[in-house]
Amino acid sequence: MDKEFSLVAVLLWGLIGALLVFLAARLKPLLLFILVPAIGLFFFGHLSELIDPYVGPAMAAEAGQFYVFISWAAPAMVLVSGGVGFAIRRRNVKANT
Repeated sequence: MDKEFSLVAVLLWGLIGALLVFLAARLKPLLLFILVPAIGLFFFGHLSELIDPYVGPAMAAEAGQFYVFISWAAPAMVLVSGGVGFAIRRRNVKANT
């Protein structure tokens, strides 16, 4: 685990990424063209190591199941926050017109 991202790093990328994606979807959707690839590349690199047949089980054994859960929940949280931001933006646009 010394070459992998720490639990705090994964958690912060998830929380800060979710907040930024929510705000971008809510206020400035064009910023998503920058945010989504950057956050997506981080999680793609991290999850590709986690699902590797040799590295993944060693990571799960050393870091624990909570680390694996956070690793999968953080990108899901980013996607959900983007959807919620779009839904709120859409609801406010209909209410204002």
